[in-house]
This record gives sequence, structure tokens and C-alpha cells, in this order.
Amino acid sequence: MSNYLPVVHIVDAEGVQSEQPKITFQRIYEMFGIKIEPTKTNLNKILNRQINLPFNNLIKKEFYKAFNKNTLKIYNSTWKKINNQSNIIFKKSFRDKYKDSFGNGWIINWNCVDHVNYKTNPQNRGPIGFHKIFDYYSSKIKQLRSIDNVYFHFHPTPLNNAANKSGNHYFSTSNNIFQILCRRIIERDWFPSVYSPGFHIERPDSHWFLEQYFPFDYGNQSYSGRMANGYRFENWEGATKSWSPYHPDYKDYRKKGKCKRWIARRLNIGARLSVLNQKEVNKAFIELKKGKKVILSFTNHDSKNMLPDFEKTYEMLIKASKKFKTKFKYFDARSAFRSAMRLKKRKKLNFKIILKKNFIEIFSSHETFGVQPYLAIKDKEGKFHHENFSIIKPYRKWIYYFDSHSIPLNKIQFFGFASNDDYGNTTIVKINIRKKIVKKRFI
Repeated sequence: MSNYLPVVHIVDAEGVQSEQPKITFQRIYEMFGIKIEPTKTNLNKILNRQINLPFNNLIKKEFYKAFNKNTLKIYNSTWKKINNQSNIIFKKSFRDKYKDSFGNGWIINWNCVDHVNYKTNPQNRGPIGFHKIFDYYSSKIKQLRSIDNVYFHFHPTPLNNAANKSGNHYFSTSNNIFQILCRRIIERDWFPSVYSPGFHIERPDSHWFLEQYFPFDYGNQSYSGRMANGYRFENWEGATKSWSPYHPDYKDYRKKGKCKRWIARRLNIGARLSVLNQKEVNKAFIELKKGKKVILSFTNHDSKNMLPDFEKTYEMLIKASKKFKTKFKYFDARSAFRSAMRLKKRKKLNFKIILKKNFIEIFSSHETFGVQPYLAIKDKEGKFHHENFSIIKPYRKWIYYFDSHSIPLNKIQFFGFASNDDYGNTTIVKINIRKKIVKKRFI
């Protein structure tokens, strides 16, 4: 049994966002099924808890939890506001206000989304473009020599292609996820080992996709409170409410099974729904004392004022730590799994590469996490493509052919691939075809 509780803070980094009254009242209708005229007068009535609601006291309480002065007037609507917030949060003096039981300052995992290829943008989300948010937080971390890290967050594209909405399918409405990951490999020499799902949604298509590439998934948002929209969002009904991560079942990501990736539970802070409270924090400490392997993780968004969330969350951690006489320790999202689940340490994942005129053959030094690496190609026209390898030996050996069924070698600018292993070691390989230069990066 571990003698301390691993604590992981994930920020779903989505950049700028604003919310006009029309959007707020639409959200009210979607969550509670009532139509209220979208006026400033009615908005002020809501903020002052004076609006006439056709609910019993229990539902009224839930309504004002979701819509109040803390949730409606806190958006970072310009990049200047985001930057001002970041300048505070990245200060060592700020992190050290909230030290863990070992004297370490607060650690943040920035799971970055890319806002790309939208037709409309009602909430002025941004910046628009590949790598924009990823580059911002990567640069902050590097410049300030922070121990924070960047990971991956993705929003499935909705049928109406609006930037503030969520789709049900990762692939049917766009190839955005392939474009983003291909560009991360080719243009940034990077690939994620940790994932957090946009809108907290996973479905069979994303479940099986994640199972191929990412060992660590902070997706489970199973919660005992009211679930708005029925099963429209965050459908984790039936998933464990324990803080102990699990391997999902092949047929149902919410059930324990024999898939390879780990899924951890993650609740919200400073949000409308599925909010972390003292009872849940206490439960994590109780489960640890009972000998369970646990990770306490929580999330918020950089598009909102995050500063109050640190104080409230820290108070709960300190209170529980004292009550149960148990220490807690901040962790990077990948390291938390390694420590809590006592994963067997592995050497770096390496690849032997044989490049011929019409094929490339690849061998791994040990088993990859998924049956094949993620393959990325940039052609000479600047277009990015994702393909499958031909699998010679699952987890160990692959081949890709350059021919009329795929793309000739002389039309390729960069050929890249990336993979994790089950310890979360990440390897990115990028080959400059013209110069025959192979570049490897190990994370």
C-alpha cells in the first residue's frame, strides 16, 4: 500500500471563450428543459436567485449550482486575460502557496485542444489553428523551467460544425483528430501518452481508437449527482465511482475488462456539474487507507478564471489529509499512473528502421502499447495523411509500402510515426525522405 495519495490536476486547455446571454439561456434549456427569454433582466434575476422556476426545491438547488455568479461571469474572453491568468499561475510563489505533504508546489497538466476547421464560432473560441494552444503552454513551461507538462485533449466535430458544440463521433464528421496528431508528430516531434476526452464523452469509436495508442485516459466522470441532458453528455453511468483506475472492457469502456489502457476517474472543479466535493476527496483517502491503488484527479478550463479553484481544492485536500492522517503528493498525469499502479519500469522504446525504395520496415525494441505505431505522412504538396502499417508481428514488427495503392516515396516530404509502451514511454520518429535523415525523440 502507498503511504500517500497521488493528486493530479488536469487543465483542459481550450483558450479564449466568451458567453453571450443567448448562449447562456440556450444552455439552460438544454440542461433543465425550460425556456426563459434571453434578456439582461432575466440574467440578473438568475444571478440574484430571483428568477421564477417551475421546479421543486431539489432541482432549484441544482439549477443555481449550475448557474450563478461564479459560473457565469468568469470567462477569459481575450487572449490577454488568458495570459494574465497564466502569468499568475506559473509563478513559483503562487504554486508554493499550495504545497503538498512533501513541500512540493502545485503541478498542472495542460491537456491542449486544437480549434480547427469550424464553420461557425458562436463563443469566439480560439485561437483558431493547429498547435496554437499547445505551443503557448509548451513555451511557458520551457521558458519558466516548469515541471508542468502538456498532453492531449480533443473535441469531436459536431454535425453543424460549430466550435462550441460537440459531436458524437470522432471520425464521421471530420478527420481533425488524424490531422492534429499527424502534425504533432511531423511539425512538433511530439505524441501524447495521456488523454482527456472533450466534453468528457467517450463512445465505442473513440474507445477503440484510444485503445490503439494512448495508455493513460482520464475520462471516467461517473458521479452520484444529477445528470443533465439525460444521456446526451458524459455518459459514464455504470462506471466505477471508485478512485481506483481500471482496464476497460472491449465492449463497454465503462466496465472493467481486459483492454490495455488505464482509465482514471476525474471530476470537475469550478464547474456546473460533476463537481469534486469534500466527500469525494475523503473517499480517495479512505480507499488509499484500505489498500486500494488510487489517483485523485480533477479538472477545470483555462477559458475560465481558475484562481478560486486552487484555494477551494487545496482546503479540501488539507482537511482530508489531517482527518485521515495521510499525506498527499502532486503528480504529473503520466507519472501518477506509473506510481499508483506500480507499473513495471521499462527502458526507452526504440526502433530499428530499414528504408528501401518501395517500402519501410520497422522493428521495436520491445512491445508497443498498441498493435502498431501511429503513422503520419507529409507529402510534397504540404498535405498530411494518416495510414495503417501492414502488421507483420503485432506490437513488434511492421512494414509500409510506397506504391500506387498508397503514395510513392518520391512524393513524400516527411514520413513519421510515434508510439507509447505500456509504461508510457513515448517515441517519435521523423524521416526526411529527400535528405535521408532519421530523427528520434524520446519522451
